[in-house]
Order: sequence, then C-alpha cells, then structure tokens
Amino acid sequence: MAEQQLRDLDLVAVTSHEMRTPLAAIRGFVDTLRRRRHSMDDEQVGEFLEVIASQADRLTRLVDDLLVLAGLEAGGIVVIPEPVLLVPFLETAVRDEPGGDRVGLSVSAEAPATIQTDPLRLHQIVANLLANALKYSPRDQPVSLLVTAEGNDVVVDVADRGPGIPADDLPRIFEPYYRTAGGRAAAEGTGLGLSITRRLAEALGGHLTVSSVVGEGSVFRVRLPARARARPS
Repeated sequence: MAEQQLRDLDLVAVTSHEMRTPLAAIRGFVDTLRRRRHSMDDEQVGEFLEVIASQADRLTRLVDDLLVLAGLEAGGIVVIPEPVLLVPFLETAVRDEPGGDRVGLSVSAEAPATIQTDPLRLHQIVANLLANALKYSPRDQPVSLLVTAEGNDVVVDVADRGPGIPADDLPRIFEPYYRTAGGRAAAEGTGLGLSITRRLAEALGGHLTVSSVVGEGSVFRVRLPARARARPS
C-alpha cells in the first residue's frame, strides 16, 4: 500500500478514536441532564454544562487541526499578512483559551507594538501551544507566555511545568502522530498539534523549537519575522 494511503488510514483511525471520547461524554451528560434536571441544583447543572463545553472545545480544536492539515497536505495554505496589535491580540488569545486564567502573559519593552503577519495563523500557533502547555501542566501550576524581540524577529515562548520531554523523544515530537510514552499516558491527543504548529510557523517565515528538562517542564519557542510576506506554505 502507498505511503500516503497508510498515512490517510492512520489519520482516520486516530481522529475517529479522538472524536468518540468527547462525543460520548457530551451525549452522556446531555442525557443525564434530560433525565435528572428536575432533581439537580444550579451548581450541579453548571458543572455538567462546563464538562459539555470543555468536550465541545476539544472537538472544535480537533476539527480545526484537521482543516489546517488538509490545507497543508493539499499543497499549502495562503498567508495573508496584516497589521496585528500584539498585546491586545495575545490578551484575547489567552482569554479565549479554556484554562487561560492560568496563563501569565509578559511582553518585553523591546517587543514591537504592531507586527505584520497573518492573524488567523498566528492565533492557531498560540492557541495550540497554550493548549499543549495547559494539558501537561498540573492544574495548580501556571503557564507562562513571554514575548520578546531579537533583531527583526518576534520571539514567543510558551513555558509549562509539566513532566518534561525525555532527550530521546525531543527530535521526534514534531513528527505527525508522534507522542511520548508519558504523553500517551497523561492526556488525550492525536499527535498532530505540534506538527501542524511547526508547519504554520514555517508558513509565516519562522520556526518552532523546544527545550525541556525532565521533571521541570518544557519551553516551546516560536520565532517569527515581524514583517511576514504573503505566500503559500
């Protein structure tokens, strides 16, 4: 069987598995609300609705990843740069991210107030990295989003306090479908997010790297030109 066909089968298998879990949770909680709503107080209803919303967010992210992947596999995505006010943009990205109240945003004085980039692709990059950091960090630990500047580039660091990534796994974590043993045990996922995020960074003329210490956490660094050019990835 051709390599592309095998990859397509892998994608169908992985995404089907990932979709079943949140769909089952949503259906289960909705059915329970239908049966027991009259005997539940407002706090219990609120807890159920939070679970439903969380699982719906998980499905939305999966669909977004699949749409981006389809564009990349079809021959590229179009980059449409426009002026982006950096601080308000990042504040919105943090606020919109489930669990964003755990994210500490810091922007250095050297960082430009406005950058020229594709806001949709930048939002996907930041959202994916924040989701990854929040997923692997303990719930009582913060995640940091630090923005600095180096020359004509903007540097975005997303740091977590998760289990860290073993040195043997570091060269492979940006491969499609690849997940570390600890990642498979700790959280759900398709193994596509980081691969897609790196390719989006490259489409904007930048790159994505990682550094990690086992037991202390990881830092994902995106370096992007402050003035991206319009082009397909």
